[in-house]
Amino acid sequence: MKLIEVRNLSKSFGKETLLKDFSLDIGEGEIVAVMGPSGIGKSTLLNIIGGLDKDFEGTISYDPKVFDGIDVPFPFVFQESESLLPWKTVEDNVRIAGKSLTQEEIDEALKSVGLYDHRRKKPSELSGGMKQRVSLARALVCRSRVMLLDEPFASLDPDMRSRLQELVRDLSRSKGIAMLIVTHDRSEAEAMADRIVAM
Repeated sequence: MKLIEVRNLSKSFGKETLLKDFSLDIGEGEIVAVMGPSGIGKSTLLNIIGGLDKDFEGTISYDPKVFDGIDVPFPFVFQESESLLPWKTVEDNVRIAGKSLTQEEIDEALKSVGLYDHRRKKPSELSGGMKQRVSLARALVCRSRVMLLDEPFASLDPDMRSRLQELVRDLSRSKGIAMLIVTHDRSEAEAMADRIVAM
């Protein structure tokens, strides 16, 4: 089942055209990797699909079920964990994703990423991989059927990168979450994605 249909998407910044007549379908529980050189428009594509950039030509259609019962339709997971609030605990950093979240939902998300036992810690007490898992947990509690990831593991060591790739793949399968991931790493794309889109 298609959750998102992008048709003839075009985006320009002044005289520079980043995207032109770009089309893409993303299905339920599917992981799509987007690859291409820097500056070609990969992150711009995520911003448009996620609703952060509304200045474009073309159409984006969403299956209505994407928006059922959620606070934030399209959570982002970025390369760095700078979005974590350093004065809040792991648990509280996840809680800020939605005012209507229950403690049970927060606990389940933290257990999913293996951080329940670290829920009282501050970001300064966590490794880089653990911080990324906090970001993943926060994305999970948004109750979204779509997740957008922008070079989420680029700054991690190979072992942690591999473990988080497997975790994300498993979460997508078990929860039916469609994921669009931007990466420069072909081996990462091949390891995670059902489909690779070259830009």
